Amino acid sequence: MLKYEDLKKRMYYNEKYIVPKLKAVEQDKLAFNIENCSKTSCIATCSGCGAKYYAGSSYCKSRYCAVCAKLRALAWLCKLVPLLEQYSSNGYKLFMLNFTIKDHEDLDYILNKLMKSWRIMTHDDKRSKKEFRRLNDGGIKSLEIKIGENSGIWHPHIHSIVLLKTDEKVYQYNDYRKLWEYCSALAYGTTDKVGSVDIRGLKGYKGDIVSAVVETFKYMTKLDWLNIPDEQLRELFKVTNNRRFISSWGVLYRVNQQVEALLNETSEDKLKNMACKVCGCTEFELENHLTKMLSADILDLK
Repeated sequence: MLKYEDLKKRMYYNEKYIVPKLKAVEQDKLAFNIENCSKTSCIATCSGCGAKYYAGSSYCKSRYCAVCAKLRALAWLCKLVPLLEQYSSNGYKLFMLNFTIKDHEDLDYILNKLMKSWRIMTHDDKRSKKEFRRLNDGGIKSLEIKIGENSGIWHPHIHSIVLLKTDEKVYQYNDYRKLWEYCSALAYGTTDKVGSVDIRGLKGYKGDIVSAVVETFKYMTKLDWLNIPDEQLRELFKVTNNRRFISSWGVLYRVNQQVEALLNETSEDKLKNMACKVCGCTEFELENHLTKMLSADILDLK
């Protein structure tokens, strides 16, 4: 849950920067939803002593919203970090694994090639699928789309965290490199090298896992798209509409659905197992208030 001061700062950022940028590229409906995100908050009042708690707000859930991006990133940390710690303690080795292909000026074209390369590696090509499953027992991936720093054109890539249960030391870079180079070349219909891989082992302690989760899902809180020229930004909205950015497989299958369940919790759900920090009462009355009208005596309900 966001601290109230952080919530207000992100609401301000939405109004000051994000909404005007969206309106400039004719994304009026999205701008309206983000402009009104979090402006109605649910306040729980303790029936015993009258203490007031912030029990959540109505959110737009857009990946372009500063408030919702932060909430989603926090939900991933909350769900994934303890889960990965548990797998690490049970004998799984953890890796950060990134897949890239050559930058291209046509976003739809390069995005389709990137995802086709992934499907060949994980589903469509039997030999590649078998090799991919040999290299890991599961994982989770996120898609990040940005403008290449040197090229000035589209640079989509895949961030992932993968797990492998083994007691042996493993050196997988060359195996993943050969596999991805083969699958990406197959997707392009060429013998040239069009894909590259980066892999890093995680030590398994909490700080390392937290850093990996933040890196993998950093696109949620990054607002680099605000600096994209308007014409390319229009292309981004058009091409990415209704696309899934996150998926999981193997031992982490459906963990993304569990995160969505966290984000969809209602204020009533949050109150089921809560007690007042002041008097211990478990009975609350719920009311909706405009967020900007909330007073300083509202406490976070955690």
